[in-house]
Amino acid sequence: MSKGNNKKKKHSLGWILLNLLIMAVLVVALIFFTFRWMQSYTRHGQYIAVPDVAGMYEEEAGQALAAAGLRYEVLDYKYDKTVVEGGVIEQNPKAGAYVKEERKVYLTLNSGKEPTRAVPDVADNSSLRAAESQLRAAGFKLGKTEYVDGDQDWVYEIRYQGKEIKAGTEIPEGSTLTIVAGNGNPVEVIEEVDSTTIIDSDFF
Repeated sequence: MSKGNNKKKKHSLGWILLNLLIMAVLVVALIFFTFRWMQSYTRHGQYIAVPDVAGMYEEEAGQALAAAGLRYEVLDYKYDKTVVEGGVIEQNPKAGAYVKEERKVYLTLNSGKEPTRAVPDVADNSSLRAAESQLRAAGFKLGKTEYVDGDQDWVYEIRYQGKEIKAGTEIPEGSTLTIVAGNGNPVEVIEEVDSTTIIDSDFF
């Protein structure tokens, strides 16, 4: 093999190695700058503590979140008697959580409207056990059962705040109701005397 051919082969091999080295440097540089760009774009390592906006009105909460570099969205409405109407009941993420800038915080506000339920038709229509089951299923609580003379465990009345309440009446959900049921003693029937009855004078 001639010396000229050896020189050509060495030159070609050196050129290939040089190209591979340049490509490797370019790939490393591309990865480095891409990583740096991603860090800058996502604000890597920069977190914001979510402020506590519980109990604030929506506008006030929005201003507090905006001042911290965050956004918000009203997710739902619920009722809470301990919070003012329109106030924040819940927030997600919670207060104190660390999030990225421009993160959206979801708020649940107090609707101010206490949810109601209709009283089921159980009076003079079902047994004590069945009435208890239906009333609890409807979202009501039960107080101590009161008993009156009548068929054993037959429901005669449903009372709310000491007064008889009719089926279908809308009252606050979770209210306590009282069932009036029979104790098994017979009901005494008192015959009324007709005041218009004419009494014979000989009777006196």
